[in-house]
Order: sequence, then C-alpha cells, then structure tokens
Amino acid sequence: MASKNLYNEPISFIWRQQINSADFEAFYYKDINLGNIEPHKHSHYELYLFLEGKVKYAAGDQRCNLKPGDFILIPPDTVHFPETINESCPYRRFVLWIHKDLMNSLTSHSESISFGMDFTTSNKQYFYHLDYIQFNELFGNLLDLWREYNSERVFKKETCITHIMTILLKINRIIYEEKNDVASVPQKQLCNIILDYINSNIASPLTLDKIADHFYVSKYYISHIFKDNLGISLHQCVIKKKLHACRGAIATGEPITSVAEKFGFPDYTGFYRAFKKEYGISPMEYRRQVLLK
Repeated sequence: MASKNLYNEPISFIWRQQINSADFEAFYYKDINLGNIEPHKHSHYELYLFLEGKVKYAAGDQRCNLKPGDFILIPPDTVHFPETINESCPYRRFVLWIHKDLMNSLTSHSESISFGMDFTTSNKQYFYHLDYIQFNELFGNLLDLWREYNSERVFKKETCITHIMTILLKINRIIYEEKNDVASVPQKQLCNIILDYINSNIASPLTLDKIADHFYVSKYYISHIFKDNLGISLHQCVIKKKLHACRGAIATGEPITSVAEKFGFPDYTGFYRAFKKEYGISPMEYRRQVLLK
C-alpha cells in the first residue's frame, strides 16, 4: 500500500514498476524535476489520468502530447513511458494499478467490467480525452478512492474495490459512447455550464478557443450546441452578455470609455457600434436616458 497521506495530497513518484499487492495500488503523484523514466511494461492493468504538466507520452506505438483531461488505459505487457517531460512544470497525474487476478474476479461477476480494457487491448487505442464534466466526475471518483486507500477505516479494501468498479464502469461508458457516437453529456446541460462560466468571467477575454480549452471540449462542438440551444454563436452570446454588463456599469455613472475597456472591447468605435446595434441607441444616449429618470 502507499504511504499514509492524511491530507489527501499528491506524493512523489515511486520508481518501482511492479505491483506489490494481489489486488490493486493507487498513486496520486506530483513531481518537479522527475527526470527520465525508461520504457517499461508490467503484468498488471494501469489506468492513468493526466492532470497537470507538459508531457509527451508513449503507449505501444502511439504518442500523445497530453492535455489535462486525457486518460490512458494500459493493458498488461504494453510498453509505455513519458517520452518527454518539461521539468520546469509540475507533473501531476493519478495512476491506478489493478492486478490481473482482481480484474478476473470482477469480470467473473460481470463481463461488462472489462469492456474498456478489452476494447483497448483489441484496438490498441490507449489514449482517450474527457470533456469537462467527464473529467471532473472521474477525478472525483479517483480522489474518493485515494482518500479511502489512505485511511484506516473498517472494510477499507472492500470499499476501495467498490470505488474501482465505479471507475471502470464510468470509463467503459465513456469509451462505449465515444465508439458509438453517443453524446455523453446532454447538450443543454453543457450549454448552461458554459453560460455560467461566461457570466462569472464576463470581464475576461472569452474566445471560443479559450472556452474550448477550459472545458476540454472541441470548439466545433461548442459552436454546434450554442447554435442548437440558443440560436446564436458563442461569440454573439459573449458580446450580448458583455454589452449587458456594460449597460449596467454605464447606468451607475462609470465613464463610458472605461466601461468598454473593462469588459474587453479593444476600441471605442467597435463598442459604440455593437452597443447601438444591440439597443438601438448610443452609449451616451443611454446614459442621458438613465439620468433623466
């Protein structure tokens, strides 16, 4: 088992590559200046969730520049290693090792438990990417496992195995839905989450690329769900919300040019045109109307 970690914080890398347990081992790692890790393979299953850093990873004959939200499934006897690590950046990830005997035991109760690993083994597709909701759910499941793994609670092993089954089934569903082109997150739900993010960051630059990176979702998919659910593009939505915020600030007496700059309009001419197009009057005319009330 891993060393005790009462505060549920990441630990430094443990260099051995063979499982010491007949069941499973869990590791929540964070390293700086880790150095090179040689190509290796092992007899157990490995699940790897990338959280932070600048890393190019190799598994089998595939290579991937990892982004937060990427996870890797590594079946037994598959060569893998971080090919390059930018040592100036913290390298944070979650690793779960599952012994063959435990996987066989779980599969004996339900063959569907091994669906993801079987698919990966057959298709040699080791790298997968999670969207924002999938990532947060899976990371939450792994943290629950990590906390239990480092506890001394009664029935700890059984509870950990229950967490592992939940994690495997979640991964199975993600892979199945990706393989069968099934939307894993209802479009409306994701649209509302992005709208909340826009509202909370309305004074920040809010480009399609930035929002796509933040939510680990394709920018083309975001464009699609905004058109489907709101009838306008994400850019149009951001402009409307920024103009609404500007209108409120103008009504409080803030200088109009300062308001435009505050909410990310690069020049006053562009702000003026957008404001008049949206509300039918200029910012100054709106200010006069407010003052007359």
